[in-house]
Amino acid sequence: MARFRHTVTLAPVPRRWLESCVAALHDLAEDTDVEGARLRLPDGRPVPGLVLVRGRHLGPGAQYRPVRDRDGEPDADQCLTVVSWDRRRETALEVVTLDGDPARPARLVCALGLTSAERPREAWLSATLRSSGGKRAEYLGGTGRLHLDLGRWWQATGHGRPPSRAPLSGTLTHPLARVSVTVVPRPAPDGRWRVTVRARVSGRSVARPLLPLAAAVLGRRARRACAEALERAAAAWNTQVPELVRKDGERLGAELADALLGP
Repeated sequence: MARFRHTVTLAPVPRRWLESCVAALHDLAEDTDVEGARLRLPDGRPVPGLVLVRGRHLGPGAQYRPVRDRDGEPDADQCLTVVSWDRRRETALEVVTLDGDPARPARLVCALGLTSAERPREAWLSATLRSSGGKRAEYLGGTGRLHLDLGRWWQATGHGRPPSRAPLSGTLTHPLARVSVTVVPRPAPDGRWRVTVRARVSGRSVARPLLPLAAAVLGRRARRACAEALERAAAAWNTQVPELVRKDGERLGAELADALLGP
């Protein structure tokens, strides 16, 4: 088993700002109209490149597909499905992407959920990649899961009693290895967040006895690469987030609407 730990300092995200952004995104989606299969923003502008192909807009089971540039038809290899849409309870979406490579076809399923939009408490993300072609196809896929307990996160970033469990946790499972990650924030003296990331890697199947050797040979280099990646991510966060939090949810919703229209 190999272990990793690294701490970065991040610009904080106010709770009320995050909640206002979640509400604004839901407002934008709910105020979008449907004419046949086409979508129109609240101000009447059509949304290019996305159509409703099944069900009622935002109803459970509603399916949307991007439109192909070459012929204007829905892309059969990509689909977004509404699993649930209830602001008081749960919002959940599923995105399926197919890779039709004859030599190595693959299917990627991503799911995103939130409980609830009116007062966000939990969020989760999962992804599953499966390949069905070629030799050793079972080694070309895997699953990943992330779970964020927002109540514990705000508790950890405050000045009260720290939570008993990590607010953010995740796993990445491959036929040969499993990676478990926890993320714990705490307040820094200057008001920012000190965020500690811990990871644990364990071998599976035939790779189990090889992991100690790999950790001994490559462990230091791998830890350095992970630490550098986290520092780059923190630098990007600290560059972009302070500018974002100066905008209210309504303004961000308007900017998202403009982005949906393309250049």
